[in-house]
Amino acid sequence: MTASGRDAADGCNDCTLHDRRSFLTRTIAAVAAASVLLPGIVRAEEMVGFVLHRATRRADGTATYPVPAADGAVIDTENEVILVRNTGRVMAFALSCPHQRAMLRIKNGDTAFLCPKHKSEYKIDGEYIRGRATRNMDRRAIRKDAASVVVDLDSVIQSDEDAAAWAAAIVSV
Repeated sequence: MTASGRDAADGCNDCTLHDRRSFLTRTIAAVAAASVLLPGIVRAEEMVGFVLHRATRRADGTATYPVPAADGAVIDTENEVILVRNTGRVMAFALSCPHQRAMLRIKNGDTAFLCPKHKSEYKIDGEYIRGRATRNMDRRAIRKDAASVVVDLDSVIQSDEDAAAWAAAIVSV
């Protein structure tokens, strides 16, 4: 048995163990690439408005994204953000379901979100529709800065704790 707690027989003496976030980031990127390279796995209409993006987290706990050019969702798995543009408004959400923190997925193209764990569903603006969750998706504070939006990655605005702040966490574009 080695210092890492693994037997030499398992063939993993020098392997690098990856954290959960790194694993999820690589897995989502692989699935997105496979959906483009292998037609029929994910229909094109289910990918409308879905973009993978990675913003750099700044020292002040924010990330800057270009203002989305069209309605749809931008997923940043590294920073656990869903950026949504819908009818001239941009909102930022936590990537995880407020019920038990499972990673949300886009349902029906870019018209709704789904929690795969307990099937909670949300409208594109984060409003709760049905399922085990009992509240809307968590929003992140957002502001517009020229041709960009700046998201406060440390903020978590829950609709049931601060409905006014949740409703105000929107920028017009």
